[in-house]
Amino acid sequence: KIDVFVPKNIDSPPPMLLFIHGGGWRGGKKEDYIFYNVHFAQLGYATASVQYRLAPKHNFPKAIQDVNCAIAWLRENGPKYGFDGNRMVLLGGSAGGHLSLLAGYNQDESLACPEHAESVKQRVQAIVNLYGVVDCTTEIAINAYQVKDFMGKPYDEAKELYVSASPLFHLDKDDPPTLTFHGTIDELVPISQADRLHEKLEELGIPNYYDRVEGWPHSMDLAQPINDRCRYVTEKFLAKYLPLNE
Repeated sequence: KIDVFVPKNIDSPPPMLLFIHGGGWRGGKKEDYIFYNVHFAQLGYATASVQYRLAPKHNFPKAIQDVNCAIAWLRENGPKYGFDGNRMVLLGGSAGGHLSLLAGYNQDESLACPEHAESVKQRVQAIVNLYGVVDCTTEIAINAYQVKDFMGKPYDEAKELYVSASPLFHLDKDDPPTLTFHGTIDELVPISQADRLHEKLEELGIPNYYDRVEGWPHSMDLAQPINDRCRYVTEKFLAKYLPLNE
C-alpha cells in the first residue's frame, strides 16, 4: 500500500521521495511520516509512503520485498501520476532507515519484488537514514527480540539470513550518496552502527554526510529542535543530489 503526494502547478514532473516508516519491523504505519510527506511536497517534491508487512507474522525478506515493490511501482507509474519515478531518494527512520539502506544498497534478486526482480539493478539517487540498523550480526542485534522477530529464526540457525539483511554487507563503490542522522545516546540502535556505516562509506569513496548528534536518543526527530535540524540538513542534501530543477 502506498500513499502518494504530487505537487500541483509545476512545469515538469518532480522527483520522488519515498518515506519508509519505523516501528521495529513490528509496528508503525505509512501515515507516520505524513508531516515529512507534506513538508517536502510543499517544497516541490513528489512524496510517497509505503506500508510493508510486519513481523512477527511476516518475516524477512517480506518487508524489503514490499519496499522494492513500492519502488518498482513508483518507477512504472510516474508518468501516469505526474512525477519522475526514475529520480528517487529513499528516506526512513529506525526500521525504516534500515529498509531504506537495504533497498538502496542491495542488488540481490532474492530480496527484490518478485514481480519486478530486475528493478533492484536500478539504483536510487540517494538515501537518508535516521538511526537505522546497518549490521544485524552484532551481538546486540542478534539478541534483540525485534531482530529475532524480523528474521523469524535465531542467528545460530540462519546466519546467512542475518548477513543478507544487513545493509553494510551489500555496500559497493557504486552505491548512492547517503545522509545519516544518529544520536550518541541511542540505547535501541547503538551509535556504533552509524559509525561503522560512515567508516565503510568513506573507505569506498561514496559521498556521504554523517550528522552525529551529541546527547540525543533514539527517535530524536520527534523533538522539534532535532526535527527542524533534520529537515534543514535533508533539504541541503537533496538540493545537491536530487535537485528539483534538473
